[in-house]
Amino acid sequence: MSDTIDHDNAERLAAFLQILAADLTEDEDPVPIDTLDGYMTALLCGPVKSSPLQAMDALFGPEWPTPLDALDQIEEFTNALLNRWNEIAESLDPEALSDNPEAMLLMPLITEFDDATKADLLSQGVLNAEQLEQLPPSGLMWVEGFMQAVQDYESDWYVFDSESEQGQMLDTMLASIAAVAMPPGEQREAYIAESYEEDEAVDQEMLLDDALFSAQDLRLFWLLPAEGQLLS
Repeated sequence: MSDTIDHDNAERLAAFLQILAADLTEDEDPVPIDTLDGYMTALLCGPVKSSPLQAMDALFGPEWPTPLDALDQIEEFTNALLNRWNEIAESLDPEALSDNPEAMLLMPLITEFDDATKADLLSQGVLNAEQLEQLPPSGLMWVEGFMQAVQDYESDWYVFDSESEQGQMLDTMLASIAAVAMPPGEQREAYIAESYEEDEAVDQEMLLDDALFSAQDLRLFWLLPAEGQLLS
C-alpha cells in the first residue's frame, strides 16, 4: 500500500480543475481540489458503491466534461482522477486500518495556508490583506466536500434509529467531521466542551486530525454496521 501522495498527479488534477473553473459563469463558484477530495473520500468511506465520476457529476454538474472534451483531455483527466481515487481507497484499506487503529493512514489533499504561503500570496499581489483574513481554516473545504456527499446520499447514510447504538455512533463520527467547519462562536465552544477534556487545548488542527480519524472509523463502521464496531 502506498504511504505517500503522488503530488505530480495531484498537481495535474488541480490543473484540470482550473480548466473547469475557467468555464464557469460569473455566478458559479469554482470547486477546489480539497472539496473534490473530501467528496470522494466520503464515497469511499460510506455505504454506497460509487465511482469518482459520481463525485464529478455532483460537484460540477452533468456537463462538466465539455471544456475538457474541447481540449481533447478527457482521457488524461480521467486517469488523474482515477489515480487519486485509487490512492484514497488504498489509504482506507480495511485490513490496514484494523491492524493500525491508532495510525493516521488517510492522506487528504488539503491546501495549507501557512504563514509562509500567506506572505507569498501577499507579496505576489495574488491576495490583499483583507482577503488573506478570509482564507478558509485548515480542512474546511475538504470537510465541506465530505459532508456534501453524506447529504447527497443521506437516505443511505442515515439508516439507523437515532437512539440506537449504531445511530449514536454514526452521529458522533459525523459530528467530529462537521466540527472542522464550525466557525468560532458558541456552537463550536459547546461542541468542544462536550467532546473534549476541560484542560485540552483544542485548535483547528486537532479538530481536523480527529475528523480524519473519524473518516477512517467510518470506513470500518460501514463494513460491520450491525455491530457498529469501531476498531480505534
